[in-house]
Amino acid sequence: MPEGFGARLRRLRNKRYEDWWHIVFGGPIGVFLAALIAPIQWITPNGLTWAAFTCKLAGAGLLLADDFRADLAVVALLNLNIILDIMDGSLARYRKKPSATGAFLDKVTDGLGLLALGTCLGVRAHHEGAGVLTLVAGGFIGGSYLARCYMYWLVAFLEKDRGVAVATTGPSTIKPFGELGLGERLAYYVKSTWRVILVGEGDIYFWVSLFLLLGRVEWVVLPLGGAMAFWLVAYFGKRFATVVGMDRDAAAAAAGASGAKSADPGHD
Repeated sequence: MPEGFGARLRRLRNKRYEDWWHIVFGGPIGVFLAALIAPIQWITPNGLTWAAFTCKLAGAGLLLADDFRADLAVVALLNLNIILDIMDGSLARYRKKPSATGAFLDKVTDGLGLLALGTCLGVRAHHEGAGVLTLVAGGFIGGSYLARCYMYWLVAFLEKDRGVAVATTGPSTIKPFGELGLGERLAYYVKSTWRVILVGEGDIYFWVSLFLLLGRVEWVVLPLGGAMAFWLVAYFGKRFATVVGMDRDAAAAAAGASGAKSADPGHD
């Protein structure tokens, strides 16, 4: 007997999101829509990833039109991208068919799409009379995200290579989101509101959309660039502390092994 919509919806709530806009907007809508289309086998996670990427690139390109009607289309495309970006991973996990190809495409298209958006945003703001610094800040929005991704996966590789027990990509002990009741989910949304200040990837699309609707693109570029610079430095500090700790632990382990060997009475 085919699985009902309610059961699909519960099983598709298979991840807790980090970015505020993913939590309060993309997640609820994306999971609901994924539950609707889950039985349609020709709709694939990778197809949704490519559709999201198309929305990112089209939205970025339309920014350069500098027209309010085009801006409305940009807002729609950027937020449709958020929903599709939720749907691809949710659907892959639901069908128990996660793939290396899907993970690769998801991360690479996220980075390239954000780089295109930030660059076009800076060009648009500069064209509207903002200073040259907006060009740099716009490109930095996407560039800093790529740098953070690079640091994350480099540390994850080093941890795996060194056999670190509690790794950056280790399993979560948090109760699965699909097992939360309605009240627990609502409380989770409320308690997650503060995360908007972290300016995660999804939140960038929210802020860009908001200021596009306000007709003040130039107001958002420098603050976003500054926030991304702040979190890049903080992120670097966190990851640098991790790798320094790995070297410290390795040195301590080597010293302990050397001491134990010297204390062995059978050692000449």
